[in-house]
Amino acid sequence: MPSEQTVTPEPRRSPRNAATAALERIVGDVHPLVPIVAGGNDMPLIEAAHAVGLRPIPTRSEAGAGFVANGIAWESGLPTLCVVITSVGVYGLVQALYAAYVNRRPLVVLSGEVAAIGCGSVQAGEGWDGPSVTQVTRPLTAWSFDAGSPDLAVRGLARAVAVARAQRLPVHLNVPLSVQKAWIP
Repeated sequence: MPSEQTVTPEPRRSPRNAATAALERIVGDVHPLVPIVAGGNDMPLIEAAHAVGLRPIPTRSEAGAGFVANGIAWESGLPTLCVVITSVGVYGLVQALYAAYVNRRPLVVLSGEVAAIGCGSVQAGEGWDGPSVTQVTRPLTAWSFDAGSPDLAVRGLARAVAVARAQRLPVHLNVPLSVQKAWIP
């Protein structure tokens, strides 16, 4: 009689959105507290943070979120996420971003964008609504990037965390709402 071999099937990952996939990838590499300012364009990121076991901390303003994240990064030494909306949200935390830059703190700013168009984003500037947030944050970060696809969002967040950790500097990733919500296997 042939012996029966038990084959354990590989666990099937349920489809999830890009925001969840991106945060799943870095959850053990960042501080679990995540200062946030909730807005329509960053809600998938905030919901994903809850889903993967991070602990979003609501703040009153983007500057407040940036300074809270700055303090957490300083005290813990770990890359610390800060989630805001783009455009005025990112501009509201520029002072905290500057403080993180001059004090070499690994702050990871995630901004939720309205929608992706062409190679830029609507509220990020690119000729629509003022200067580009990635161009504005670039002098105050080790890396600033517009993630225009789900794959770029997942790989971009992993790169952002790695750069923040290695260089001990803030980074910025701008992710359109349509990309955050996009379902991936």
